[in-house]
Amino acid sequence: SPRGQAPSPCFLWETTHAASMSPEAQGHSQPVFFFRAINLRNPVLQQVLERNNEVLCVLTQKIVTTQPCVISEHIQLEEKCGGMVGIQTKTVQVSAKEDGNIVKDTNVVLEIPAPTAIAYGVIELYVRQDGQFEFCLLQGKPGGFELKKSGSVFMDPLPLQEFPFGDMPDAGQGPSALDWPLRVLKQATPLLERNFHPFVELPEEQQTALSNVLQAVLSDEELLVALEQVCEDVVSGLSPPPAILGELKPPQQQDLMAFLCLVGYRVQGGCPGPEDAVSNQKLFSTAYFLVSALAEMPDNTAALLGACCKLQIIPMLRHLLCALSDDGVSDLENPNLAPLKDMERFMIVQHLFASVDMNLERLQSSVKVVTQKDPNIFPLILYISLNGLCALGTAQ
Repeated sequence: SPRGQAPSPCFLWETTHAASMSPEAQGHSQPVFFFRAINLRNPVLQQVLERNNEVLCVLTQKIVTTQPCVISEHIQLEEKCGGMVGIQTKTVQVSAKEDGNIVKDTNVVLEIPAPTAIAYGVIELYVRQDGQFEFCLLQGKPGGFELKKSGSVFMDPLPLQEFPFGDMPDAGQGPSALDWPLRVLKQATPLLERNFHPFVELPEEQQTALSNVLQAVLSDEELLVALEQVCEDVVSGLSPPPAILGELKPPQQQDLMAFLCLVGYRVQGGCPGPEDAVSNQKLFSTAYFLVSALAEMPDNTAALLGACCKLQIIPMLRHLLCALSDDGVSDLENPNLAPLKDMERFMIVQHLFASVDMNLERLQSSVKVVTQKDPNIFPLILYISLNGLCALGTAQ
């Protein structure tokens, strides 16, 4: 593999073009890779497919130590943003294993010997059921395996699959790098309205109850992760493992069960049941769509979104992103954008947009939204979440 210059005396950056799995898996004669396709019948891949949430990657780079070096990690304390609504940022809990002893919740200093690989650069693959795969080159676009659909009611294709993201070498020419995410938001609006229509059809009481549970989920990252895993297991036809519930506190378990009941999932004995326990497949698929979007957002974005729910400005945020002009400018004199005139609300929205790589600027009589230099799909994921939350608030 060609080697570049070492970034520091302690590290060496290596670039490689080897895949994470050789063309023929060791001990097996069936090839893993064909031209732009993967043989899913290969015994090694069959073992991978038995496990949930597995992703194939192509290894492109690695960083190795060239001499012993020391690294340290420090605890990140919680902080609050805004005086109107307190927002707790994620707390980093440091843990490390040294000499057989596990050290937690303290500052950690470790010595790494040479040569040790300490970081890898990979490209994730999204593999379809026929073995065709795509390179996930765009930041924030995850890889994985296409799931087999089950049930009789499906959602429309997700907006993530409807629009070109320019992550393939032969993708052709698209919008400029700085404005394509904002254009995609406008194109996605009709699809999102159709996908979230089952929320609009719910009785007002059920909408309110579901919205209240989601607000609790937004402020609890652990609960959000568990909820997404349970929903994904149900959609995949798997029984959610009891360990997921066992790791949650009783109030978290109650919120999770309440959510499942509200979206048409029959809970049996206080625990998630089999796949046929879904009484309303269309509603459950819609809820899973929203939960997946919320879980895919960057750290602290869900908490910021929860703060916006408490301030009742979610419809305003959706209108802002939907009604942007081609240059990303919106007039503050628009009555729908009146909350942005309040500086504290504006700063919370600014923090929210910054967490998904968008800059919100306040001009004299307008606001401007621009994406950062290297855009990813986080603006679209936020827009999906806003549309889902708005659909639940239609009756309020």
